[in-house]
Amino acid sequence: MNFASQLASTTSTKMNLQLCPLQLQDFDDLVSHAALYPPGEDLVGQPTPTCCTVKTREEAEARLIFHFDKQRSRFTGDPTVRYMKVVDRAADKNAIVSIARWHLYPNGYNFDTEIHWETQNLVAGQTVPAGFNIPLHNYILTTRDAARSSWIPANSPCWILMHMVTHPSYRGKGAAGMLIKWGIEQAERDQVPAYLEAGVMGRPIYERYGFVQMSHLLEVDAKKFGVDAVFVMCKMAYFPRGGQMKSV
Repeated sequence: MNFASQLASTTSTKMNLQLCPLQLQDFDDLVSHAALYPPGEDLVGQPTPTCCTVKTREEAEARLIFHFDKQRSRFTGDPTVRYMKVVDRAADKNAIVSIARWHLYPNGYNFDTEIHWETQNLVAGQTVPAGFNIPLHNYILTTRDAARSSWIPANSPCWILMHMVTHPSYRGKGAAGMLIKWGIEQAERDQVPAYLEAGVMGRPIYERYGFVQMSHLLEVDAKKFGVDAVFVMCKMAYFPRGGQMKSV
């Protein structure tokens, strides 16, 4: 495909994308991606793909069920959460191609009261996908979230983006930007900052929308959990441009 054709294809895709609130029944559609796409090409966000690799459709489905069971419970029980989705209106059944989980904290982010929503806290009889490194998963998220006290002001209202993922075939076509802009609009409306932790490779897209890096990079060493990797995250903030910051 030449450049002109590629540009026309991207423009056409953007015209068909629509931003909407995620609904409870959408979690079933997200699980069904295991049957529609190659293993792992789904909307499971980090660190789950690193902590639970998949090679077959059966493994992918087990991971999707486990992951979205947690997200479903958060959808119904966490008052801070705002799930948004981007659908392709030209695809079959308005396929969900990108999702984000934004959070509003009117009294500021509190690690002690919020971390249980992020970690996998297993209960008796719960089925865990084979090979899922739960200790590593919880360590990455606990380390990330505990570090917020060093760069996000305590007791100060804010929005936080904790989860965003786009289907591989839709990356670079505007879906992620729609989800980022939605959060920025909420921050501007409320006149409070928006925060996130981004992978180093993802930093440029957030900078494009006005986020700036705060402080040094956050490094999480996974070696003691059997994974020879260091996860590096950028602490980023967006500050509203209009007027005085206020309580929400």
